[in-house]
Amino acid sequence: MKRDRCPAVLACLAILCAPVAAHADWQLVGTEEGIYRAYADPDTIRRVGSSVRMHGLFDFVQSDFTPDGRALLSTRVYREYDCAGRRVRLLSYVDLAGRMGEGAAVAMGDRPGRWEEVVESSLDERFLTLACATK
Repeated sequence: MKRDRCPAVLACLAILCAPVAAHADWQLVGTEEGIYRAYADPDTIRRVGSSVRMHGLFDFVQSDFTPDGRALLSTRVYREYDCAGRRVRLLSYVDLAGRMGEGAAVAMGDRPGRWEEVVESSLDERFLTLACATK
């Protein structure tokens, strides 16, 4: 890892690995029956230029698995929303062994993904609406 990226990576991991789940005010955003329940933490909404960022949580009904086979029951995400352009991108994530963002981290990533259009009537639209309602 490049030396100049190290502080940013450590800061990101500190945010994601902190015990947010115990203190988060998770608000149910939607469900995919039999697969997961999706939550947002409105207290984490932050404006960054013309976009907003917010933490989310996916709590799985049954164990899911990382690409290398480690079991996980929840995933915390940090996403950025372009309110005017109706786009979203993943900034970072942590897969966790426990439910509702608890347990040991089994995988994580901090490389921002590409911007994706938010589809009408989708779960992403519910997240976008919540995040962008903040003044």
